[in-house]
Amino acid sequence: MFVKKIFNGDNRTTLMLKNIAGSFLIKGWNCIVQFLLVPITLNCLTQYEYGVWLTVNSILIWIDQFDIGLGNGLRNKLAEALAKNERERAKSLVSSTFITLFFIIIPIVFAFIGVLQTVDCYQFLKVDATIIPNMKGLLEVLVALMGGTFIFKFIGNIYLGLQLPAINNLLVVAGQTLSLAVIYILSVNGIHSLFAVAVVYTASPLVVYLLSYPVTFCKYKFLTPSLWAFDKSELKGLFSLGVTFFFVQIAGLVIFASSNILITNLLSPSDVTLYQISYRYFSLLIMVFTLISAPLWSATTDAYAKGDVAWIRNVMEKMRRIMFAFAGCLVLMLLASSLFYKIWVGDKISITWTLSALMAVYVAVLIYSTCYSNVLFGIGKLRMITCVTVLEAIIYIPLAICLSYRWGLYGIVVALILVNLMCAVCNRIQYSMLMTGKASGIWNK
Repeated sequence: MFVKKIFNGDNRTTLMLKNIAGSFLIKGWNCIVQFLLVPITLNCLTQYEYGVWLTVNSILIWIDQFDIGLGNGLRNKLAEALAKNERERAKSLVSSTFITLFFIIIPIVFAFIGVLQTVDCYQFLKVDATIIPNMKGLLEVLVALMGGTFIFKFIGNIYLGLQLPAINNLLVVAGQTLSLAVIYILSVNGIHSLFAVAVVYTASPLVVYLLSYPVTFCKYKFLTPSLWAFDKSELKGLFSLGVTFFFVQIAGLVIFASSNILITNLLSPSDVTLYQISYRYFSLLIMVFTLISAPLWSATTDAYAKGDVAWIRNVMEKMRRIMFAFAGCLVLMLLASSLFYKIWVGDKISITWTLSALMAVYVAVLIYSTCYSNVLFGIGKLRMITCVTVLEAIIYIPLAICLSYRWGLYGIVVALILVNLMCAVCNRIQYSMLMTGKASGIWNK
């Protein structure tokens, strides 16, 4: 009722409301799955092994983003085509993206496997070979599985373009639920294997996407990929927008995904576990906020394509009120953090109040930035956010290294807060300039 009272009105808003409501149910279950995964996985792995897995998973996230931004490009272009009722073009966009992904992913997978043959994985990740055997073989299997997921996750982008983010969330949560079920089976059967846990985590999303493929295109037959519908002329639009998204994704990954690698190299894999558990606790609010804000992306694309700027301003005014409510929730979560950690992971892991406080500030900055970036992504004004994010990526690693020497793990979180503040401030300024018609130059590109 609270969300319905805040958002009411036209068909676009009604569709957004339905997705928010559906996403809350789906993500509510996802929160349970995410929290259960940690203690169940720790039953299968030691703190050291779990830290190694989190670090390896960061590398897989890097691979997962090498679609040159095609997924997000498809999301925006498909939403535009459907807003104009261009069904044939929509089919062409889906087909062109799907076929192009095959030509991108195959050489990338082989390239990564080739690099693995020349790199000392143990030295790079600072992992003890006596504790984690056959690291190279594990990475090769995981890269291959991630490649398959990489191709078929475009189905989620189709649902985002259809303004159905709840269905995309359902696919993601289904993969995580499958992971939870299989890892629980491993746990009760006394199978303590990093290899088994990592393969289960990585293969589960692929299984879900493969099963969703026929279901999706039975319902939306007019979007079914076809070789005959491939149109290379559409690639220019997809790539021009997609490449911009790609730079934002890669720069963001340097900041987010490299943190685990930095921590394991500068500190230890055990510290990765401390960092990730505290982040997962507070990122619960990011997850909830995303449920509300994510539908803004495609809805904004639809509104902007139809010249309905007043709708964007109206919704964003209401989003700001929600952000203040989330700030209060962060304070309450910080006060309850010690008790929650004890209930969640018991005495296995000890997380200080200082780390929790810093993580709460970090999450607050991310929420503020995300609120405005979703609108900027939706209307395709990405030049400024791209430049700022790339600058952040350049600054982050040396800053994190410098601050880690002084404050250890705390220093790395402080570095994350500082670099993300840059984007949060710029996003807010650019949004205001666009909505008042004062944006020019790089602010309007």
